[in-house]
Parts: sequence; C-alpha cells; structure tokens
Amino acid sequence: RLRLNKQKKKERKKKKKEELKATKKKEEEQKQKLKIEKQKLLMDRQKQKKLEKKGSHHEFKFTHRGVQYCDVIEGTGPVVQDKKKVRVKYKLRAKNESGKIIDSNNNFTFKMGKGMVIPGWEVGLLRMKQGGTRHLIVPPGAGYKNKNIGAGVGADLYFEITLLSC
Repeated sequence: RLRLNKQKKKERKKKKKEELKATKKKEEEQKQKLKIEKQKLLMDRQKQKKLEKKGSHHEFKFTHRGVQYCDVIEGTGPVVQDKKKVRVKYKLRAKNESGKIIDSNNNFTFKMGKGMVIPGWEVGLLRMKQGGTRHLIVPPGAGYKNKNIGAGVGADLYFEITLLSC
C-alpha cells in the first residue's frame, strides 16, 4: 500500500510537471505572438509616418477657388473625366492632415461635374489618375461655406482621397 501511494504521488508530481511545462510553453508562444504583433504594429506606424512625411514633402499645387492638392501616390490608371462616374475612398480631417477624422467612406460614388459633391472636390480631383492618392485642402468657399461640419465654422477641409475607379 505504501508503495502504491508513493507511486501515485510520483505520477501526480510527474503529471503536474508536465502540465506546468505545457503551460509555460503556451505562455512563451503567446509572448512570441504578442511580440510579433507589436513589431507589425510598429512597422505599420512607421510606414504611415513615412507616407505622412512623403505627403508633406510634396508641394501643394494651387487651383482656382483656392483649392490646393498634392499627389501622395500618383495613380497609373485612367484620368478622371467630366460627367463620368467616379468611385473613391476618403478621409476628412479637422484642422490638418493629421487631425481628428470627422468623416470617411471606403466606397463613395458620384458623377463628376454634376454638382453631387462640394466644388472643392470637382476642382481638386481634375486630372487625378485611378489608383492614386491625393491630399486636398478645400477652403470654405469651395466647401461648406460657413457651415460647421465638425472642423469649425468656416474651416479649411483636409481630405485624403484615393481614386478607386473612374
């Protein structure tokens, strides 16, 4: 009987050791996964910062109505044409190109030259190529005038627009 108890104790101890070992292995794997996720997140942030820097190194071009634009990524597809359907994804930010996002859409469609969007878009998207990303700064006169849409009354509007199709 005594031998059986000792043997059972040894078996329990051995089982506990194996369970502990398995738990430690799982924890180590989890730590490794977290480390990889952190590295990916850091790389994504670095890419975003590079894009932002890249965008800020480009000169903004002025158009009529005070609209300014800057091609962050020049597209390789067809050019936007008047009276044609255009599909974009965009972000509208308050104050500047790194401000709080006050509006966005990943699949917005409209017809150019039909007054379906603010005049700043009609002017700022001219000659843009499909696949490109453009920053637009739209003054109140070519935007929502003195209406407060989240950026303040009479504020300039900062858009980041990617042309998906035209």
